[in-house]
This record gives sequence, C-alpha cells and structure tokens, in this order.
Amino acid sequence: MRMPDRTPLNQDGFALVTSLLIVLVLSVIALAAVMLSSTEKRSTFAEGVHMTAVFSADAGSEAAIHFLRMSDTPPKIIDAADNVVHAVANEALDDLQEFDCEAQYVRRRPKPGWGTQFVDYDFRVESSGRAAADGRSDVDLVASRLFREGY
Repeated sequence: MRMPDRTPLNQDGFALVTSLLIVLVLSVIALAAVMLSSTEKRSTFAEGVHMTAVFSADAGSEAAIHFLRMSDTPPKIIDAADNVVHAVANEALDDLQEFDCEAQYVRRRPKPGWGTQFVDYDFRVESSGRAAADGRSDVDLVASRLFREGY
C-alpha cells in the first residue's frame, strides 16, 4: 500500500513574522528601560530636595541651640503666650534654602548635686526647613542649659 503524497505547508513569510515579533519584544523592553530610568531620575531628585530640606531644618535647630549656648543668663521670654525666648523667621541659607526656628521656655529645675545656685532650664526647639519649591522638613528637640542664679 502506498502512502498518499503530502505537500509541505507553505512557509513563505515565516521569517518576516518572526522578525516582527522580535522587534516588538525588543521595543517593549526598551520602552520599559526608558520609563524606569525616568522614574529613577525623578525619585533621585525628590530625595535630594528632601535631604536639603532636612539639612535646612537642622541648621535652624543648630541656630537656636547656639543662641541658648551663648546666653550668659537665662533668656527673657519675648512672647508670653507661647513662652518664646528666641525666634528666627525666613532665614535664607542660599537661593533655594531657608529655615524658621523658635526656642520656647519649658521649665526650670534644680540640678541634683550642684547646690541651690545651679538651675537647669529646659527649652523646646522647633525648626522648619524648606528647599526648592516643595521640599519641607521639621526638627523638634528639647535642649537643657545649666545657669547659675543668685550670685
């Protein structure tokens, strides 16, 4: 018995379809790489703005601490409503950075082991730093300063 002749399938154009699919896959990979790099660039810029704002706020807190450290006597309260002893508003660091800072009197207490003449003053320091258009960061801390009273 003889088998019937089978004609081979027509495979004309197979290479064209395969190359088009490969080009499509490579285009999708290239598009994904471009989108990933642009997203990475935006997030890197945002992180830089954030860190600049943190440094600005830290500079404000350091300015308030410096004021407290350099005071020979307990600072006078300049705003009785909030017990503010020191305030700086919109202090520019450069073209894109600035800070606000404020030191508030919290309490005074005797320093244990130092006698009645030495008193610890506690201050709350609040600082806000800004950078670029929308970078903002805040630093809050408590600072203590030992003063000698009544001499």
